[in-house]
Amino acid sequence: MMEKMNPYEERYLRKSFEILKEWMPCDPSAMISEYRSEEEKQQVSGYDILEKDEYVYCVFSWKEGKAERDILFVYDSRMRIIADMAAVSCSMDAFVYDEDVYEQLSTENDWVYLEHYTLCQTMFPSLAYPACRDTQKEKVSGTALLVTNAYVTRAFRQRGIFTDMHSLMCSFVLRRVSGTAELYSVFALDPDVACYGPDSSDEPYIYSFEKDEPDRERNRKVIASLGYEPLRLEETETQENSDGTKLWFAVRKQTDTIIDF
Repeated sequence: MMEKMNPYEERYLRKSFEILKEWMPCDPSAMISEYRSEEEKQQVSGYDILEKDEYVYCVFSWKEGKAERDILFVYDSRMRIIADMAAVSCSMDAFVYDEDVYEQLSTENDWVYLEHYTLCQTMFPSLAYPACRDTQKEKVSGTALLVTNAYVTRAFRQRGIFTDMHSLMCSFVLRRVSGTAELYSVFALDPDVACYGPDSSDEPYIYSFEKDEPDRERNRKVIASLGYEPLRLEETETQENSDGTKLWFAVRKQTDTIIDF
């Protein structure tokens, strides 16, 4: 039987919702009620709370049309956010062929559009892009995971937090899948920009080749260690303020067997 939300879990969910409330589809109390309703109906829940070492991993989601917005915050013992990951997930069929999903992702920002383009063209090179406007459709299966942001506070790095975040996010977006699960994932290897926590800043981000490229090279090695293939779309521009952040991506196809107990 599915366990119901307890006060400990609700505390972390409410804190997370308060941080994101201006972007959420409803207020925090309504989201809590929706999760509880799912649990009462024995449906797969839209959140998960995991405690590992001295950290609490809080992952949750809400619907955006035929896709799902997935957010993961990592809290330290003082209940500060010290790492985060944000993503969009949906069926691979919708990711490739649904025009509403394409419009949602292609208009969110340039990075997200190029992530969608890179994953589609890398995994299904025979399809026209965007395939939602093509009458010739090949059968595709699986789940798409498009990571829109990932950051670990510098003072907490080299503790396995990013790997744990990535593993939990992958498991979370596959929580409704049983049997053979195909997960197609894509990252933009953009320089690190903190949105929350001790490293965040109110100053606008300005790209710098000298400052940001070493971080991106480190990120490329980390993501390659998780089985991703780093890809360069074109030559990197080295001029100050040039948008070199759009040029490096990483993709992975993972096939697992999920057994329900």
